[in-house]
Amino acid sequence: MDKLIVTVAPAAPPAVLDAHPDLPRTPEQIADEVVRAWQAGAAIVHLHVLDEDGRPTVELAAFRRTIALIRERCDIIIEGSTGGLGTLSTAERCVALQADIEMASLNPGSVNYGRHVYINSPDDIDYWVKEMRRRGIKPGISVFDASWVENALSYARDGLLDDPLVFNFVLGQRGAMPATVRNLLYLVESLPPGAIWEVTGHEGHDLQAGVWAIALGGHARAGFEDGIDYRRGDRAPSNAALIERLVRIGREAGREIATPAEARALLGLHRAAPLP
Repeated sequence: MDKLIVTVAPAAPPAVLDAHPDLPRTPEQIADEVVRAWQAGAAIVHLHVLDEDGRPTVELAAFRRTIALIRERCDIIIEGSTGGLGTLSTAERCVALQADIEMASLNPGSVNYGRHVYINSPDDIDYWVKEMRRRGIKPGISVFDASWVENALSYARDGLLDDPLVFNFVLGQRGAMPATVRNLLYLVESLPPGAIWEVTGHEGHDLQAGVWAIALGGHARAGFEDGIDYRRGDRAPSNAALIERLVRIGREAGREIATPAEARALLGLHRAAPLP
């Protein structure tokens, strides 16, 4: 098996931040959390564009400041999010692509999301795929539904996505695919040879999903975006604590932990100055 790539997703969703005002939210707080997670073994950070109060925004200043604070202190791979619910335009949802990032999430389909609908139209997906390619940013292909795998593979067949393809299977989100081993195996077996995959567990399935990924040869993710509890009802003291747990489980299962440099080699990343 390849070395285990661990991703940290440090920014809790707005509703969780509202319920827990002491969670990290400012650029300085998020950067501190990322650096501690990197020290614990994280090779990638998945970041959302947030303002000083931790609210989603289309303004890049706080996002760029967060990235600068991270870059000053560690070499972690930065993946920007292009996700989000609401009324944002296609271009507004991918403002992260204008920042100094190496990867970005790509959502090649639509799905129910709790009481909302997570809309990613074919025209929007076309735009994000082409914009990431133009900027030399590696797509991390999010998969909330099995049909999204084939949607992504159609872009690969058209030469718009380069090998190795990188997938993030999101399991447990209400309205999408339940978090079961059977569903995960189905998704993994749908991938072409050489594809790389990780698992994200929603709705309290973050640890389960990480363990499944480690055992099956995939990669794992944790952080306050996915779940703030270390155990049910027992809040984790930091993102680093959640990363330390995955790293410990990975090593006990015989998976060495990939450094950011080793993860860049596995993912086919080549850092370059961002386009304006």
